[in-house]
Amino acid sequence: MEKVLYQNSKGVSIVREDFKTRSQVKVVSEFAGKRACLRTYRFNLIHEAVEVPYCSWANLDCCGGWSCDEEYLDTAVQKGLKLFAGITKSLKSEYLPNHPTAEEAKRQFDAMKEALPSGVLRGIEDTMEETRVLHMFLCRTGSISDYIDLDRVFSFYEKLGVHVSTMEQQEIRRLCNMEMSCYGTGHAPFQYTRAATPVQLITTGLLLGYPIESTVSILQGH
Repeated sequence: MEKVLYQNSKGVSIVREDFKTRSQVKVVSEFAGKRACLRTYRFNLIHEAVEVPYCSWANLDCCGGWSCDEEYLDTAVQKGLKLFAGITKSLKSEYLPNHPTAEEAKRQFDAMKEALPSGVLRGIEDTMEETRVLHMFLCRTGSISDYIDLDRVFSFYEKLGVHVSTMEQQEIRRLCNMEMSCYGTGHAPFQYTRAATPVQLITTGLLLGYPIESTVSILQGH
């Protein structure tokens, strides 16, 4: 029996189905009466809720892999739903004449400063050189480890079938002790949009608030 974990306004749903020893979560799109599977995540079935602060399937909806509610990212950090949000805004061009220029988009983003609650930072990402889009970020002050118990995280990874070695744990702790705002700058230890190693994938999952089960599935090759 399928259980809907999240549904956005673009006709995309995230649904879970449990079997004898395994679980799967599918991202499905429904349009004009037709249903298409966009992505499937598979992992061990454990009879314990995998609950980690600031991590949810709603956050995974904003991973850039399908149509999502863009306004979610504009407010998720402020609402305490995730720790870090990378926001991409398309800029004015021949094909998008009604969009803002880079300077206009920056002014609009700067105007958000007055409305941000205490403990939330905003900035322009300088990790990517593109002219058609502007990359920005919102994040909580402090480090990932200030908000998330990493021992609990590693325990869930083990139960879900992924062993995180002592050396990997040490490196993840180091990365999670860094100021989160640095991940939106050229001083980041790695580019979170291009996470490649298990350590980087696990850290990025926590930074962006993706459910642990989804990262487990990727690490296991699904």
